[in-house]
Amino acid sequence: MTRTGLPSLVLASGSSGRLRLLRGAGFDPAVVVSGVDETVEGDVPTAELVGLLAERKASAVAPQCPDSLVLGCDSMLDFEGHALGKPASAEHAARMLLRLSGGTGTLFTGHHLIDTAHGRQVHEVAGTTIRFGTPTPAEVSAYVATGEPMTMAGGFSIDGLAAPFVNGIDGDPGNVIGLSLPVLRRLLAKLGVVITDLWHTHAPGTPVSA
Repeated sequence: MTRTGLPSLVLASGSSGRLRLLRGAGFDPAVVVSGVDETVEGDVPTAELVGLLAERKASAVAPQCPDSLVLGCDSMLDFEGHALGKPASAEHAARMLLRLSGGTGTLFTGHHLIDTAHGRQVHEVAGTTIRFGTPTPAEVSAYVATGEPMTMAGGFSIDGLAAPFVNGIDGDPGNVIGLSLPVLRRLLAKLGVVITDLWHTHAPGTPVSA
């Protein structure tokens, strides 16, 4: 049954890409950065890992946001069975991008949505296949020098300066940027919320960090 009384949507992430996707799709979410420790012990498969971290982020923010829908997300690239997050340094970014050259990987994004008014939680992990091009060492160096790869899972994105270095994808492009809108729609529906009812349901405000 569809619920009555619409809650606020809160993005538990400081990702500019995720915020841009939500705003472009008609939402005006508040932003509360979780600041959680993203360390996970053991050899955890990438798809499971992003789900755990998405839950950790949403759960850290949820107590601060009554009557809200708190969305936590985490993205990592699975390449040759290894999870690749954000590069630790410029040198690491260059090595990572050269390693990806000509290969195929899967970008996994975990989505965890908490209804703080009713104490309900739902989650889903989405995967998108990435087919990488073959940038030259000079192109990789120039890209790394921009600083952009330091903020991206796998050191790249399909909507920034690295777009020419990606030959194609199979799956949801938004998922590669960090948030799958079709997944969000399904999660909201499980909580009895129609996604169209959340389009600009509250006045724009200044994002809040914590």
